[in-house]
Amino acid sequence: MRLLLIRHGQSQGNVDAIIQGADDPLTDFGRSQAHAVGRFLGQRREATHLYASPLVRARETAEIIGSYIGLAPALEPGLAEINTGEAAGLTWTAWTLANPEMAERLAAMDPSFDESWVGGESGREFVDRIFVAYDRIVTQHLGTDDVVAVVSHGGPLAWISAHVHGDPKEQWPHDRAVFVNCSISELEIDEEGAHTIGGWNQTSHLEMIREA
Repeated sequence: MRLLLIRHGQSQGNVDAIIQGADDPLTDFGRSQAHAVGRFLGQRREATHLYASPLVRARETAEIIGSYIGLAPALEPGLAEINTGEAAGLTWTAWTLANPEMAERLAAMDPSFDESWVGGESGREFVDRIFVAYDRIVTQHLGTDDVVAVVSHGGPLAWISAHVHGDPKEQWPHDRAVFVNCSISELEIDEEGAHTIGGWNQTSHLEMIREA
């Protein structure tokens, strides 16, 4: 099987530097990015399955892509970004002023896996559900010629990247959090589950669009 990992298009929350929740929409530019991915995959005519996080920015990205490849996205909650609970909708500046100690730990890139966002989830809950979802998708298609597109977010994709690159699981994958909006990263996974990393964080399909 081949896995195509796609980050959602630019969201309004990306532009406004807010802590995003479930309902943050794409910007017009983010929709243009999603259309560019769709055209690219439509021309390749190889995607057989499409999964997406149910959060609006990822779901809308996947729906646009799906319109080019003839697939409706199957929503997978485990692919969602971390649930930030009561912090969702706040600017990072406002949240930092209200939560200086946790903000300091985040800035030092040393939050505890057991620390939770108020009203949200902990790092450990977040990581565990990502890999439950990832394993479920891979198991479903292992040993086939399926080409599986997955639309998710920077956090889950960073953890998946750390996993396939063999990074330690006991540390946050800050160095892997490099995915550009609507980039495509490719993995070949053989029938025994071994990974071969292909093109990573690819953006050539986005070169013809410009942000207004």
